Amino acid sequence: MAVIEDNPVPPATPLVSVIIPAYNQAGLLGRALDSVLMQQVGFQIEIIVSDDYSPDNTLEVARAYQARHPGAIRVLRQVPNAGMARNYFDLFAHCRGRYTAWLDADDYWTDPQKLAVQAQTLESDPSISMCLHFVRVVTPEGEVRHAKIPHLPAGAYGLADLVRQNIVPSCSAMFRGGLHTRLPDWYLEMAPITDWPLWVLAAQSGKVLLIDRIMADYTRAPGSEFNKGGLFCLRQDAKFYERIESVLPPQHHGLARMEKRKRYESMAYLLRKQGDLIGARKAAFKAFCSPSAFESVYGKTKTLGMALLREMLWRLRGSKTTA
Repeated sequence: MAVIEDNPVPPATPLVSVIIPAYNQAGLLGRALDSVLMQQVGFQIEIIVSDDYSPDNTLEVARAYQARHPGAIRVLRQVPNAGMARNYFDLFAHCRGRYTAWLDADDYWTDPQKLAVQAQTLESDPSISMCLHFVRVVTPEGEVRHAKIPHLPAGAYGLADLVRQNIVPSCSAMFRGGLHTRLPDWYLEMAPITDWPLWVLAAQSGKVLLIDRIMADYTRAPGSEFNKGGLFCLRQDAKFYERIESVLPPQHHGLARMEKRKRYESMAYLLRKQGDLIGARKAAFKAFCSPSAFESVYGKTKTLGMALLREMLWRLRGSKTTA
């Protein structure tokens, strides 16, 4: 593995492994670690922090916590230029617990019973492959932007739900160990979408249960890429759908293609509004080439025809647009 462990592995086998990937989060990592250390559990846990070669002193913060809690915290150092997805994958591979809980370094848990509640949920029902809970979306300063996500009712969800959209805030997830062994090679190219492929794999192994309890704060910084919304999110979704079909059972291929078509159609519309007619035509063609038994060709043909017509008129006018 392209990672170095700074300290010996504690001998006790944990029930839950808590993974904390970190990059340039020296100012926030302590808050995340404190929220794990406050957990009230009657079982063994391990906390694994992996620093993705941060330019700040994130690694030093992790080592300081590890020195104070040597039986609970393990620290990994990623090699230079390994990348976000590699950092996550190596974290999964180092987990020894029956279950894995995910916590990015800029997020934190707010309920001291979180791990106990989720571990008990998984222990009590083998048909549940993963459980999640509601979270708040906050700024780094703690200002609440959304009081409760995902915007769904509590209860059980299946593979089709996870193919349609990513409903799982990563800081809410606890899943059964070993999922990473089923990740395809293209996972290492998926950053910043490092969680959604894992949830799809989990949903193929059992139910995904949304617990009716708010137990974490998910931090959305003003400069976050996902705050860009619109085209950025559509492009990330399209990247996901271009690859995910390879790990889906055949009966879900049509659904994945339909969702991919929707993203490309929306992308074509937004690009056309921005004046990027060449980009709109390329996106519309991608939508047209996403066949699905669930739909007629009318919508896709209309999108492609509109894109081609707009581009033809633009060329006739001699206008300029972005490529």
